[in-house]
Amino acid sequence: MDFTDPTTLGVLVAAVVGLITILLIVIKSLRSSNKNRVLFVGLMDSGKTTIFTQLSQKEAEYPTTTRTFTSMVENKITLRIKDKEREIIDYPGNDRLRQKLIDLIHSRSLLRIVFVVDSAAFSKNARDVAELFYLVALENTDKVPILIACHKQDLSLAKTEKVIRNSLEKEIGFINKSRAAALIGTDGSDEKRATLTDTGIDFSWEDLKKQEVSFVTTSSYSADFGVHEIASFVRA
Repeated sequence: MDFTDPTTLGVLVAAVVGLITILLIVIKSLRSSNKNRVLFVGLMDSGKTTIFTQLSQKEAEYPTTTRTFTSMVENKITLRIKDKEREIIDYPGNDRLRQKLIDLIHSRSLLRIVFVVDSAAFSKNARDVAELFYLVALENTDKVPILIACHKQDLSLAKTEKVIRNSLEKEIGFINKSRAAALIGTDGSDEKRATLTDTGIDFSWEDLKKQEVSFVTTSSYSADFGVHEIASFVRA
């Protein structure tokens, strides 16, 4: 075979490109087949477990009473969706379990993330909510879709989706700025810490071009406040 012949060389290049393409498709397919988890995450008492319980109950889509509790371990259920098993994980909101949360996000097993916000306590928790979301979005290197559930909308102190969206936007901008300013590593070398975007305090949701983030308002006690939308997101 004459490797100096342009025609032969072109055929070889095309064959190599074809093999690489096939290999990438196979790898992507294998990764996709291993993704069968939906992660529920949020601060403590945000309402994750309530929503989790609703999804797991077969008798009633919107139960009139729901028992809630603070847990230090994951709650898990397995649902059969479209002839495939899907594991739903209710992850504890305790700060001490953040490293394990990062490991879970990095596991390449997640299909979707539901980020639950306590709308009624948002005013006092806005920074903490933003920092947790920042962590989740930053570590979400697979860019799986994230649904932000503005929960407890039935309570009188609940902030609207618009207020939560705008406040988180500002807080994420501040976090961007503070992280970008930390340029010096502990050993004296230049070490720029990872930021969600390079837009600083001018952050907007549109800056997450490769990350699908959507919002929904929810309540545990009414069919009018989007819990069914979370179910649709989980089953998509």
